[in-house]
Amino acid sequence: MIKVSRMADYAILIVCKMSRDENKVYSAHDISLNTSLKITTISKILTKLTKANITSSIRGVSGGYKLVTQAKDISVGNIIDIIDGKVALTVCVEEGDHNNCDLVSMCPSQSNWQIINNKIQEALNSVNIEEMANPFIANLKYKESNKDSFKNNIVE
Repeated sequence: MIKVSRMADYAILIVCKMSRDENKVYSAHDISLNTSLKITTISKILTKLTKANITSSIRGVSGGYKLVTQAKDISVGNIIDIIDGKVALTVCVEEGDHNNCDLVSMCPSQSNWQIINNKIQEALNSVNIEEMANPFIANLKYKESNKDSFKNNIVE
């Protein structure tokens, strides 16, 4: 089963919530109230997002976290990479781990796994946080991108 981790899912939720007002400073408590996530979970996620320059940490009484990268410039794939690491469907497509599989020398499907893995990564990178936070935008983008495909499949 291919599944996004809970932490990556939560990270996407947090960034979507923060993207509604990109200039606002959010405390972990504010985010917890808006998402029903535990503050410890939020803190772990925000620490990773801050290290990756998606958010910044502001100290002090009025401190918290702020998006420093615009939502339109953050892909779902970026967030998954930050939280979980690169997507790898099989051992043979993991970065730097091509030789961890005992079957690599006789496996006919390795190159196809790489193609499939790349397509999944492309799909994750094709949707940004602005679109995730506003499904209407994502729906329009999807319909627009499939318009030509639909026209090409019409039998006259």
